[in-house]
Amino acid sequence: MPKGTKIFDRLPDHHLDLVKFMEDHELSVFTVEQMSGLTGISSPHINEILENLALKKMIDRLERGKYCRYGFRNDKVIGSFLTGGGSIAYWSALNYHLMTEQIPNVVFVQSPRYKQSKSIFNVRYKFVKILDPKFFGIIQTGYGRDSFPITDKEKTLIDCFEYPEYSGGYSELIRAFAASNLNPDKLVDYGKRTNNLAVLKRIAFLSEILDMRGYQRFRKMTAVRLNERYALFDPMGPNEGEFVSAWRLRLNITRNQIIEIAQNLS
Repeated sequence: MPKGTKIFDRLPDHHLDLVKFMEDHELSVFTVEQMSGLTGISSPHINEILENLALKKMIDRLERGKYCRYGFRNDKVIGSFLTGGGSIAYWSALNYHLMTEQIPNVVFVQSPRYKQSKSIFNVRYKFVKILDPKFFGIIQTGYGRDSFPITDKEKTLIDCFEYPEYSGGYSELIRAFAASNLNPDKLVDYGKRTNNLAVLKRIAFLSEILDMRGYQRFRKMTAVRLNERYALFDPMGPNEGEFVSAWRLRLNITRNQIIEIAQNLS
């Protein structure tokens, strides 16, 4: 390429028009279909233009049919976009809501759609498929082109108790619950909608042993749902420990250990 020649000089005018269109509409992430609908250009033609722009590094290709503005690296925006409407959740949401100081090395995204986990721009994405009725409690956060959906604090805690393997460890989850400023009434509503009795029992027991205020209604809601089946307090721990008949739990972490963990002493 001759010295002084700019990349824009080698792009057709309609390619440059499309780049300007993206900037004017503040598009950070987009699909072929979305761009076709916005511009009125047919999908095959717009796909050819986008691929050409990606080859010339005017935009970045995320995966087949999905692109982002060149150099755009907001992993939460990208993660939710890749699922076609998924939400940042689990450990990633715990960290975002300042309920844990641990920084996950994976971006966790939940969605009613299945998607294989993958790495993009050296960022690992873990996509967790959930049932449609459990896809709720989502808020929009961030500003402009950096806006993305994320589970709110209450839904994040319930999700993490349901899937602690995606939550940075059970001890960290206990600390997060003990230190969080949650809305107990919202937890009651979310608990009913999630309908996972083992999760409800763990939260009810924790709120009781840690003497947390405002959880009487949550514990009452849980108590009327109890059956004879016992659940492990830590579902990833050994099948051992004290049986707590009041909540049908087996404490494979002792009461003293739970209190020490909550007080950040262990």
